[in-house]
Amino acid sequence: MADFNVKDIQRLKLKIQIAEKTFLVGAVVTGFAIYYNWDTAFGLLILGLIVLQIVKSRWKKQLRQKEYLAKVVEERTIELRVQRDQVLQESEKLSKALDDLADAQDELVRSERLATVGQLTKGLVDRILNPLNYINNFAGLSLELVSDLQKNLRNEETAVSKENYEDSLEIIAMITGNLQKITEHGANTVRIVKAMEELLKDHRGNFTPADINHLCKINLDIIAKSYEKEIQNKQIELVFEGLALPIMIDVHIEQMGKVLQSIYQNAIYALLKKAEKETYDPTLLVRLRREGQYIVIYIHDNGIGIEENIKERIFEPFFTTKPTSEASGTGLYLSREVVLNHRGSLTVTGEKNNYTEFVLSVPIHQYIEPPKEAEEEDED
Repeated sequence: MADFNVKDIQRLKLKIQIAEKTFLVGAVVTGFAIYYNWDTAFGLLILGLIVLQIVKSRWKKQLRQKEYLAKVVEERTIELRVQRDQVLQESEKLSKALDDLADAQDELVRSERLATVGQLTKGLVDRILNPLNYINNFAGLSLELVSDLQKNLRNEETAVSKENYEDSLEIIAMITGNLQKITEHGANTVRIVKAMEELLKDHRGNFTPADINHLCKINLDIIAKSYEKEIQNKQIELVFEGLALPIMIDVHIEQMGKVLQSIYQNAIYALLKKAEKETYDPTLLVRLRREGQYIVIYIHDNGIGIEENIKERIFEPFFTTKPTSEASGTGLYLSREVVLNHRGSLTVTGEKNNYTEFVLSVPIHQYIEPPKEAEEEDED
């Protein structure tokens, strides 16, 4: 109801109440006038009462009209509010539908990208791996043969001239260095091709209920064992802040374990690299929180950090800031693919030479579509 209608109605009601009280007083005075024979006053009082009654009647009529109008306005206002709520509900439904459509489009683009990568690499993996294996094997055999040749040459040192002996040793050393480089780069290439092969695998898998506290902690313990010597030497502190109460979530345990280990390894690497340059208190913090129907895992390290211009690229396949001999550049890409297959998200924030923090969010429960055969049996 509009404020001006309320005020007008209140004023009219007040006027009517005053008029009724005035009429009552006038009636009493009129009674006295009759009793005491106030002829002149009696006529005026009667006239005043008639006028007052007419005015009161008009005010009551106005009051009824305004109350009716206020009722109509209030009903219309309620109707508009209902319509507004309906529009808001439809808008929310539309917004959700658009979000679902965007997610479906992203999933389609991701699937198409994977399919394209698969088509490009599937036929190349075997064709590249077989020759590489031959190159690496023969390089290793050649190193052994060169070592034997060097021993034989040393045994025959007195039989050849000093100049030829030294030239031969120098040539053997050059051949050994070349073969070692061939072996090293061959091994790096094999690792990259193996990473390409890993990209072709289906990372969706089957979901199994698992204690997320235990899953995160046990994979942190695995990394701690792998880097036990480095952690002790650099006094790296590993801090785990799990959920107060254990929660079972639907995950692919093996794949999610690989994701956690990959991020943990990156964190340890960042801490060690910074420890080579300066003295500080290296810390890896793993913190779990429940946010609605999601479990959010924060993995924070105060290592070398991350530059702003590469934040968007670190999830690209084969992109890495590490030397080629140390990484293939597929760990974070595959990690995000696994998380996306869990209907979750993996993001990163950081600052160069200060910190890096990965935020992994996955739903507690996964929606699993029933098999089509079971649906058909139910229909029968």
